[in-house]
Amino acid sequence: TFLLSQIADPETCDQMYESLVRIHTNYYKNKYPRLKDTSFTGVTVEDLKMILATDFLKQMEDMKKGTWKKLREKFYAKKPEEDSK
Repeated sequence: TFLLSQIADPETCDQMYESLVRIHTNYYKNKYPRLKDTSFTGVTVEDLKMILATDFLKQMEDMKKGTWKKLREKFYAKKPEEDSK
């Protein structure tokens, strides 16, 4: 609910409330259904979800690593040729 002290005009309050209800109930998604489940690039929604899920899992794995392990990987990832120069 909206506080009357924040919005003095009740009509504005009602309009905002109705707008939020339409967003919450996916009014426009149901009113204008998509013909295809693809984006302008042609990638399907399922493919995008899978890509995002694998990227998220990689980020979670990186977050689980300790500080020392991250530093070790960073410094030991150098090639031996770089150290000899």
